[in-house]
Amino acid sequence: MILRRPSFDRTYNKLTPQQQARVDEAVGRLEKSFGRPHEHAGIGVRPIGHFFECRAGLQLRVLFVARSGDIVLVTVGNHDAIRAYIKANS
Repeated sequence: MILRRPSFDRTYNKLTPQQQARVDEAVGRLEKSFGRPHEHAGIGVRPIGHFFECRAGLQLRVLFVARSGDIVLVTVGNHDAIRAYIKANS
């Protein structure tokens, strides 16, 4: 199941409709393939500390955590925004 934190909703709502569509597509692919490395290679899932990150385009990243079989979306943004979030919340 995909869950969303309020921090994700705040950043997601600031995106353009095109960016939101890319995020939606990446999250849909993530839900189907997370835990199967050969299938999620296309969206670039990688661990960062206790978080994971996946790509939703060249500049856009989705930060999430895996909890008891669920995927919890934490925030979305560019490389620098993701790094700043991790630094502030680690």
